[in-house]
Amino acid sequence: MATKEELKEMFSTGKKPTGEDFAELIDGVEGPQGEQGPQGQRGTKGDKGDKGDTGEQGPQGPAGSDGADGQDAEPQFTEEQVAALLALIEDGE
Repeated sequence: MATKEELKEMFSTGKKPTGEDFAELIDGVEGPQGEQGPQGQRGTKGDKGDKGDTGEQGPQGPAGSDGADGQDAEPQFTEEQVAALLALIEDGE
């Protein structure tokens, strides 16, 4: 069987390779692969790393459902809102 360098020389520009040269080239090429074999065993799981820092707890959200019966908790009003509502009631609007 010819080496890569010998084949390059045989098939270089201006050369006239023979049928035997082509046969040698074809025989030197690997054929198609056969069927794929069975899958190998799966590896073992690695160790889990440490949990990261969870950080600080954020601020509490606005008042909502108390969760007891699904009903909303009583609304929370600021002093300014209460004063504005009383003023509207007193004015008769």
